[in-house]
Amino acid sequence: MVTIYSILVIVMLAIFWVNWRLLTQWFLNGNFSSKNYMYWLVTGLAWFFINYNWWFQPDAAFFYRWITPVVDFAYVWIISGVVLLCFFPVLFAIRRLLNLTNVKKETGKMDVSRRTFLQSVLYAAPVLSLGISAKGVYSAEKEMVIEHVVLPFEGLSQELAGFKIAQISDTHLGPFFSLERLDEVLQLIIKEKPNMVVITGDLIDDLNLLDAAVIKLSEFCSLIPYGVYFCWGNHEYFRDINRISRALHNSPIHVLRNGNIPVQVGGTTVYILGVDYPWPKDLGEKERTRQQFMAKAEQNIPKDAFKVLLAHHPDFLFNAFASQIPLTLSGHTHGGQVNILGKSLLPVSYHYMRGLYQENHSYGYVSPGTGQWIPFRLGCPPEISVFTLTVKNP
Repeated sequence: MVTIYSILVIVMLAIFWVNWRLLTQWFLNGNFSSKNYMYWLVTGLAWFFINYNWWFQPDAAFFYRWITPVVDFAYVWIISGVVLLCFFPVLFAIRRLLNLTNVKKETGKMDVSRRTFLQSVLYAAPVLSLGISAKGVYSAEKEMVIEHVVLPFEGLSQELAGFKIAQISDTHLGPFFSLERLDEVLQLIIKEKPNMVVITGDLIDDLNLLDAAVIKLSEFCSLIPYGVYFCWGNHEYFRDINRISRALHNSPIHVLRNGNIPVQVGGTTVYILGVDYPWPKDLGEKERTRQQFMAKAEQNIPKDAFKVLLAHHPDFLFNAFASQIPLTLSGHTHGGQVNILGKSLLPVSYHYMRGLYQENHSYGYVSPGTGQWIPFRLGCPPEISVFTLTVKNP
């Protein structure tokens, strides 16, 4: 952990040093001024507050009232530095064009409007970087998409026609997903009038919020006709799996760990399966672990029963499709979180990354997440997913 953090510090310092050198040469003609001091002061304070959040874990009430807005700005500043660095190849090209216009000026053939436009683009780049960064932070913390997905199934019982399942995933309750934000999400779900709600892992990061969150979710359970179901994510293990387990098991939330629960819907029984998060040492062990978890989760279920699998890790979609499970709901990927043209710019990749997948008569859905533990999303807003089961016309 210390090694990774050290590398991250070096990388960030390198990014901001490169930005500083280029900005100084381009806009200040290489002269050192008070603006340089301000640049490094803001950068240093931004890095301090981000680290204050992660390393010192301040008192929750104090943090969420006073520090969160400062940390938000810190992320806007730091992320804008990364965005600006990505712009520099384009800015170099613009500088080259400006140099060419200087040559034309000397020969008396300069296009004044073109030169003015190029200069405006050059000067706008730092502001645009801050704007993109601010938009990403705002999207992560303020936006919420309700994604409606209609799923037709052949031979679906009429009692399940119109049955609605709402999914939230990866809320990461903590600095960037407050209890107030949880309230907003639960109210949006209530308006959708789902029959069932599922939470596919990574519920909480700040355990100071655990008791209050469980109280809110317990009250929420009474409003959902067929209950709320939960499977484990990796962040529950990062925090305190035993403490979170005790809190959830003392609530009306149905916690699934490599098991299943039959749910009676009229005269039809639906089986809700849930698997644990796999912690493999290598690819072979990962596959074996998933198979073991699935075998336990599928025990004592009639072959033709309608099944819904909850799995935090999307690789379980491989197993679910192989087992012909009608519907699998997962998360973990955050949909890539930073996307352009549907492709994630982050160095993470999964076979099943985001959205709806289908194989034969089985569906799998990977939620882009309802929250996040880094407050930045681009082209991938947080989401509540609502699935409606329907009978497929012959």
